[in-house]
Amino acid sequence: MIFNIFINLKKEIVILLTCISLSIVLIVFSYNARESAYQKTQISKLNLKQAREKHYTSLNQKLLLDEFEPDYNLLKNSAIIGAEDRLNWIENLDKISQQYKIPYLKYNINKRQKFLSNEILQTYPAIELYKSNMSLQLQLLHEGDLNTVLNSLNKMARGLFDIYSCTINRNPTSNKSIINSQTDNNFTANCILNWYSIQKKSAPINKTGDT
Repeated sequence: MIFNIFINLKKEIVILLTCISLSIVLIVFSYNARESAYQKTQISKLNLKQAREKHYTSLNQKLLLDEFEPDYNLLKNSAIIGAEDRLNWIENLDKISQQYKIPYLKYNINKRQKFLSNEILQTYPAIELYKSNMSLQLQLLHEGDLNTVLNSLNKMARGLFDIYSCTINRNPTSNKSIINSQTDNNFTANCILNWYSIQKKSAPINKTGDT
């Protein structure tokens, strides 16, 4: 009896099973499609986030460049960043000597060396600071000529220096008054200048050194 019923409903059962199979296929397809769409959405969100981060990074870099580029170019053009311009120092010393009629001016420049400082290494780890010693010996008519030479060199020369030491002494003379002196070599001055320059760090710097 039951068998006959199944026989009579064979067509309907086949249709039912087919519909169930199709439904399962559609459900699986819909799930996969939804997962694929979700993954694509997440990837799109990630790409958008990365694009925004790159945009903001580029924008910040441009703002930093706009802010600091003029100062950087000024330091570079002044030979503070990069290679030092020794020829410029010498040429300007000669000009100053001639312009202010300095009777005698002798200079000597030592080899450039790294200036090691723990404070600089910690604060500015990406740069290297260099120092060159310049010794000056001058014969002067007046004491004020020394200030004239140093101030003129500071204004004219490409570079940055400070005065490490400077002494000035009156030369022996039989005249008690400089006004009555018959020579233009009334004073002798001896100075040591430190010239500084900066370069991008190319190798690790020893963290011990002078401060």
